[in-house]
Amino acid sequence: MRVPAALPAVGAIAAVLAACNLPGDVGYVEIRTVPASAASAPPLYLDTVKLEPFRKGSTVLTQRVGTAKLAAEFGGGHLAALCEIVIRKNRITTVTVSVLERPPRCQCQNGGAADPSRGRLCVS
Repeated sequence: MRVPAALPAVGAIAAVLAACNLPGDVGYVEIRTVPASAASAPPLYLDTVKLEPFRKGSTVLTQRVGTAKLAAEFGGGHLAALCEIVIRKNRITTVTVSVLERPPRCQCQNGGAADPSRGRLCVS
């Protein structure tokens, strides 16, 4: 019995596509607002997804590994970029957003020890 030449190529393509969606390639982002009860806090967006209002001033999200942009909505749906967050595999990156400052400001930190060779975790 002869195996068609395209069959190994189809198997290789399927393996590559399966590797793109590995469930282990995620990290976590904790977003805190200061002060926690700021009623005038603008709506926040992570990339293009609008975040629900936070309970007690914080939320934890599961995100794909890479860089995500945190933005705030101002006046009539205009988005203003606050910072870029580096999301690492199996790590928690904490972002504190000071909503009393105009414009709001980000401060990021990683739950593990700082490693200067890996670059900054947050770019404002």
